[in-house]
Amino acid sequence: MSDKRNPNMNIKNNRKAAASADGEEVLRREPHTELIVKILCVVAAFCLWIYVMQVESPEYEQTFSHIIVNLTNTDRLVSEKGLAIYNGYGTMIDVTFSGKKSVVSKLSEKDIVATADVSVIDEGGSRYDVRINVDVPAGCKLVGMSQDTISVYFDKAGQTAVDLTEVRENTNLPPNCYTGVVEFPVDKVTVKGPSKVLETIDRAVISLDLTGVGGTVSMTEEVLLLDKKGEQIISPYIEYYPREVAVTVPVYKRATVPVEVFFRYGFLNADNTTVIVNPSTIDVTGDPAVIDAGNLLEPIIIDEKTEFSGDIYDQTVRLDLASGVSCGVSTVEVTAVMNESLKTRELTVPGKNIEDTGGKDGVSYTWDHSPVTVTLCGPLEQITQIAPEDIILRLNMSPYSETNTGTIKVRAEVVIDSAYAEGVFETGIYEIDVTFEN
Repeated sequence: MSDKRNPNMNIKNNRKAAASADGEEVLRREPHTELIVKILCVVAAFCLWIYVMQVESPEYEQTFSHIIVNLTNTDRLVSEKGLAIYNGYGTMIDVTFSGKKSVVSKLSEKDIVATADVSVIDEGGSRYDVRINVDVPAGCKLVGMSQDTISVYFDKAGQTAVDLTEVRENTNLPPNCYTGVVEFPVDKVTVKGPSKVLETIDRAVISLDLTGVGGTVSMTEEVLLLDKKGEQIISPYIEYYPREVAVTVPVYKRATVPVEVFFRYGFLNADNTTVIVNPSTIDVTGDPAVIDAGNLLEPIIIDEKTEFSGDIYDQTVRLDLASGVSCGVSTVEVTAVMNESLKTRELTVPGKNIEDTGGKDGVSYTWDHSPVTVTLCGPLEQITQIAPEDIILRLNMSPYSETNTGTIKVRAEVVIDSAYAEGVFETGIYEIDVTFEN
């Protein structure tokens, strides 16, 4: 016969069996629950150990390498003792700090400052061992340095002035172009430093790179110091000024242009006059843009009516160059000779052929009506046919007013009959006496 029991009754009986003798109840724990608790305790203990060792440990040390030792009070050494350093810059040391890792591990080389005060150097000799000082960051202790002194070499401080010159690079300019003289704002560069270094300096230069330059250009370039071999001197122990120079590099272009001669009224030309110019061409220079624009030289204009002596013109003529253009010569010799196709003839113009024009109202005047001899020039077939009656001397009186008094010579325009006017012209200047009656 099976034993049938109420499940709820079994649970109660089990709980009662777990009761202690004094009536207190003891809770049972499952085995896997106890294991989890133990593991969590071990992990927490391990994390605490890691934190203490990695963050809060007071015994952590770290070495920082390649710390540059800065030399201080170099200006005092110069001003007070007349000495200058020529060796000692750039010395590097290793520095070891200790402290909490949370502090030390956050440091980098740039946080560490090492200095050597050179103002303690005394005259005499050329070497001095200067003590190195390291600024210790907060929360750290200085454990040690790879060296605690730095050897510094010194010499008498001096000053010199060297010539400033220029070197041009990539000077392949466009055709017919060349560079002119570069004007410097200063002709010397002043250098200060130890005498031993100053003795090696021969000159100062600026390098002018003309790559792509096709015209005048301005540039600012660094000043370089060179020794006698032309090698650059780079030294932290010297100071010099100016360190850079602004200059203008002029670029010019050459051109050869002919000297052209024209006659003012067009009566003379290559068919009836021989013109010789010496020199016949000239070499000019100027800014490339000006040269390329053309019209570099104004043509010479000869007045065939007034500037010939007989059938010959022989003069030294000043050249008229365009703005911005220069030339090695300022004048040329011009000779013009009329050929045999042109002849001259003198005709006496009667007084009745002298007339006025342009006279103002209220201005009263008279002029000399004496005959005037006029010299004409032109082709033989025309000049032999012209008669005195074909010529008029005309006085332009428009410039004169009531303020004019007395007798004034007024230039007369020679007017030739239209039948001959295209080929015949007068030579010389003709003036008539005009008397004002105001």
